[in-house]
Amino acid sequence: MNLSAQNIKELEYELSIFEGGESYTDKIEQARKLLVIDPFNYRGIEFMLRYYEENKIDSTSLFFDNLIKKYPNKVEPLLLRSELLYFEHDFRNKIDYVSHKVKYLDLAYKIDQKNLNTLFALSETYYKDFIFPLEKEKDWGLDIVFEDDWLDSLIVAKEKPIKKSTFEHSADSSLYYFYKLWDLQYDIRESIYFPIRQLECFLKQMENSPIPKEIESNFIQCYFPSSYFVNLTENWECDFTTDYLFEIESSKRTAEWLDIQLSDLREDCLYNNDIRPNTTIYRFTWLRSFDHPIAIRIERIEDDIVLYWKVGKGAGGYEPKGLKKSGKKKLNLKEWGEFERLIKESNFDTLPNEKYIPMTDGATWTLERKKSESFKAHNTNWPSPEIKRACLYLLNLTNIRVKDEDIY
Repeated sequence: MNLSAQNIKELEYELSIFEGGESYTDKIEQARKLLVIDPFNYRGIEFMLRYYEENKIDSTSLFFDNLIKKYPNKVEPLLLRSELLYFEHDFRNKIDYVSHKVKYLDLAYKIDQKNLNTLFALSETYYKDFIFPLEKEKDWGLDIVFEDDWLDSLIVAKEKPIKKSTFEHSADSSLYYFYKLWDLQYDIRESIYFPIRQLECFLKQMENSPIPKEIESNFIQCYFPSSYFVNLTENWECDFTTDYLFEIESSKRTAEWLDIQLSDLREDCLYNNDIRPNTTIYRFTWLRSFDHPIAIRIERIEDDIVLYWKVGKGAGGYEPKGLKKSGKKKLNLKEWGEFERLIKESNFDTLPNEKYIPMTDGATWTLERKKSESFKAHNTNWPSPEIKRACLYLLNLTNIRVKDEDIY
């Protein structure tokens, strides 16, 4: 078994690396060897389908038909087919694509009604179909304003296609499978709770929900709750314009990464930490992709003000490697007042909990404020000039020296 596992890992690695103009044809034998050891290996099957695609061989459907026939009592071939459906069907033809996806997932469900992967895939597929015509366009903060003379007179604005669900019962079906998943998989509850509540409101089933109203308090909350960076509205349950399955997972990844980095820097949680009255704590966490992670914390208790700083050994975009150095010093009321002025100029209280611009590398700037009665944080990879000034003001008060070209 150990030998097989080692061979699987080695073959998967070989299939992931292309050198000197290698094609899928050059490595097809490795893919076949991998599928002999592990017939349901995702990388091996995907490689095989790309080989068919590269060589214009129309064998994808036959490949899956044979795999399903060979393992009639296994859900894996059907799940893989639903996941790799874009090799057989054009995902732009939504009705055809979703219909076939549900077809294979239904067959997997008939084989094993408690398979967690099947239940999640059914919940997700029906949920995405439900939210599709309702979801608002995502604002990535990259709006481009064109001047009139930039536009070609031949460009004609196209009408947006009417968006509609494939199934009329998508909301009911999604909630049905989410409930089953809730009962069977405890570690996913924090993610699926939010789409469940949304579906219950849409279907007017909130009063008859099998999920206790106070369940949110059971979710793990230390540095940040998984939902913190979703920017939830006051009546979020009945907001049908937000894909909570996507948003919660994105927020959870942000929260977990900050958890990993702050834990490594030996920083305490602020979100659920009890602090005494007349205490205010700010913390700036700076995670640059290729430079040391930095956390700077300023604490005021009455008129006693102390600045703390930590620098990690690794890089902010990679797994942490421990604490490199730390320090602290006392500040005066004038320095505190200047920082508070910069915070006020940044409109910190009205900033969203997260503002994210899609990019591969860069840095995240996270500023938290904890008082005895409240908590507020703003996380972004595109800080406003005002937030940047406030954070860099704290940096300049420490003995950490950062080159201008490393400020990003």
